[in-house]
Amino acid sequence: MKDTSTSPAWLAHVAVPTSGVVKQVPKADDVQSGDLTPVTQLDLTGFPELLKQPPTSHPEVKRVIDAIDWQKVPDIAPKKVHDWTLDIKSYDARADRDCWWSATQCKKPKVDYLPEDIHYCPRAGDWGLNYDDGPYKMMYPTSQQDKEFDQPRFYNFLVNSKKQRATLFFIGSNVVKFPDAAQRALNDGHTICSHTWSHPQMTALTNEQVVAQLYWTHRAIKQVLGITPKCWRPPYGDVDDRVRAIAHQMGMRTILWDQDSYDWNMVGGQAGGKLQPDEVHAFFQKWIDQAHAANQTHGHITLEHESSKNTILVAEKWLPKLQDTFNVMPIHQCINDAHPYWEESFSYATAGAANDRDHPSTVALVAAVV
Repeated sequence: MKDTSTSPAWLAHVAVPTSGVVKQVPKADDVQSGDLTPVTQLDLTGFPELLKQPPTSHPEVKRVIDAIDWQKVPDIAPKKVHDWTLDIKSYDARADRDCWWSATQCKKPKVDYLPEDIHYCPRAGDWGLNYDDGPYKMMYPTSQQDKEFDQPRFYNFLVNSKKQRATLFFIGSNVVKFPDAAQRALNDGHTICSHTWSHPQMTALTNEQVVAQLYWTHRAIKQVLGITPKCWRPPYGDVDDRVRAIAHQMGMRTILWDQDSYDWNMVGGQAGGKLQPDEVHAFFQKWIDQAHAANQTHGHITLEHESSKNTILVAEKWLPKLQDTFNVMPIHQCINDAHPYWEESFSYATAGAANDRDHPSTVALVAAVV
């Protein structure tokens, strides 16, 4: 079925699923734990190679490139990378003309038409629950043991933890590889945002490569889930005003964080980390202790992941304790944005109108390419 809802013009041709996914936010009473439902009616051929930079020559990518008003995109050269590390030392961090988060953690763009990055919950006591890099299954398992932490394990855990909902930042390649897990997440009432096609350092890409990363992720999410997110998170937080401007014109608000759990940096993880689990656990205990001290001026968005056995174990250990301490909710609920997608049939719970003054809703975000 072709899309008949409001969405960017360059996605209007994408067929949306006719079954298997909800068309509006499900009621909590309708959400149950259980096995994943196989996906059999989607044609997911024609996507780029998984977890690789998509080509920029594809006609669909070119259509988006042609639709963007490039005069509104700052003339910033792609950042340089040496041995997988961004070259921050040669950047003038004091002037920070690019509002480059990786160098300065800048979140308020220098370009006046761009909104500030969302990075905390305005109301003290709120915890904007979110997980990156899903939907998680081991990409290339070699044994049954490799599949032990595959979805729906963690999604079932969330259902069984007071039917907790979260904001999930999905990698486009994972959505295409694991559409059954992606559909389960939406059907459980989670909020879905973009996390690029292959998880690159975005400021190191050309303009056209940035477009390709964002386009194919949006196409995958729309074709598998029938939604078009207005939200995205740059991998590693790596964003500057050039990348923000492209995402903005493609209809997305940038979401970062104000606390990092460093769950991604644990020994034995996919990234070959350095921290022992107890060091990560100590961060959560510190945040809980600080909340009990009642000296908080705002709530928090804490970076967490559903990307490995280790990160899932951390999430399972600490969510019940977070629920006992904070008002745990998806990010869009804590910023009072009921409509995180272009499809307005989805209307999520909000935290209250008092938050409107602090974080303007992403509903007001209008893509120049509609």
